[in-house]
Amino acid sequence: MNKLSIITPVFNSISYIELCIQNVCSQGCIDEIEHLIIDGGSTDGTAELITTLADIYPHIKWISEKDRGQSDAMNKGIKLATGKYISFLNVDDYYSENALKDVLAIISAKDAPEFIVGNCNVWNPDETLQYINQPSQLKIWHLLSGYYLPVNPSAYFYKKEIHNRIGSYNEENHHNMDIEFLIEAASVTELKYYPKIWGNFRLLPNTKTVNDQNSGTIEQRKKELYQRYLQNSTYKVRAKTKYIILQKKMQRAVLKVKKIIVLPFDKVYYKLKLVLNLSK
Repeated sequence: MNKLSIITPVFNSISYIELCIQNVCSQGCIDEIEHLIIDGGSTDGTAELITTLADIYPHIKWISEKDRGQSDAMNKGIKLATGKYISFLNVDDYYSENALKDVLAIISAKDAPEFIVGNCNVWNPDETLQYINQPSQLKIWHLLSGYYLPVNPSAYFYKKEIHNRIGSYNEENHHNMDIEFLIEAASVTELKYYPKIWGNFRLLPNTKTVNDQNSGTIEQRKKELYQRYLQNSTYKVRAKTKYIILQKKMQRAVLKVKKIIVLPFDKVYYKLKLVLNLSK
């Protein structure tokens, strides 16, 4: 059995599939992993390129057939996975240098956590860094608050066995199935945070995530998902979630006051100080 199965759902992604495969190969640990590529019946040459690269790299296993969407493809990958741990790497995302070596060292330990989460770089279309996602708090109420969410699966890894307890990815959910899974996972196991950059998430034009952001539907879908889980949660979970949301709102209010009052005052103070010093 491999220690880790990397699962990549793909459809008509000729521009990124080779980069994705080479990124996994460059981690320097292909003897300990398998890369499962679940192609949805591509017609742009993606499947032919996978065939060529799979002949070169024996750790690649793949299928090509029509599916019912991303969740269906992800579940196919889970069924095929032989690794004790799994991770999803979308075809246009990538792992940071030595990320998989870090992960393998952690999951090889006798008392390894069931679910580990690292940081993730979020990149703009022009390849400038937008921000670093650092989900340092990962209890279920942190996730339901919407403030501590891991934004991309390239930065988290977990035991395949967790799916025996919570089921597969929801094939009726085509937009935030990963968030739904994270909430379900947090209800049955600890999500342990490591302050290392493992994942890289590209915000590319015409992708599902960016289209949802531009249309304004992504946040609404998240709120509906959080509300559905909160309605069925315990009083403790609801109370802690509401406390985090209130705390964050207060922090934003304080920052707004500082921008309106404190920062302008500081600017005047330092300019006056500079003028006084120059007049001496």
